[in-house]
Amino acid sequence: MATDAPLVPLPGNLNVVYDRDTMIIRRKWFSFMAVFLAFFALFWNGFMIVWMTMAISSGVWIMAAFGCIHAAVGICMAYFAVASFVNKTDISVDPNYLKVRHYPLPWKGATEIRVHSIKQLYCKEKISRSKNGVNVTYQVNVITEDNREQKLLSGLQDSSQAHYIEKEIEAVLGIQNQAVSGEFR
Repeated sequence: MATDAPLVPLPGNLNVVYDRDTMIIRRKWFSFMAVFLAFFALFWNGFMIVWMTMAISSGVWIMAAFGCIHAAVGICMAYFAVASFVNKTDISVDPNYLKVRHYPLPWKGATEIRVHSIKQLYCKEKISRSKNGVNVTYQVNVITEDNREQKLLSGLQDSSQAHYIEKEIEAVLGIQNQAVSGEFR
């Protein structure tokens, strides 16, 4: 049987595991950017410790209050850096549900969709512009039977990961690929 759909090879940072009647696509979060982020978070938080110690010991409360905002940013940055080293995302497809789970550190974006309500999957490119340049990420979306769009997974740095996830889930669920408005090809 001939098909015009291209073969999508398994990208880096992805593994496929089969457990009884469930297919699991496992994505490791680690990238070399995590190493840079860890060093930057370490520097940032070290500076904030010195800043807050000076502010509190000298009784300059306005300086300490100003530092709290920056300290919160540093804590969030450190959490993200650690998550980038240890976290994984499991996209599992069983006869009833398509599930996304992030672990071991808690992270937003876990979802569960009944497979019978899935009409189509597709990839989207997200471009963010800032004074520091352009950041491009990819996400995998689902269109449900009632024609609603639902984000399945976002923040993918590599378009091949998004395409692979889309194609594998469509193959397991027997969904014929269709063009979607706004889809990244």
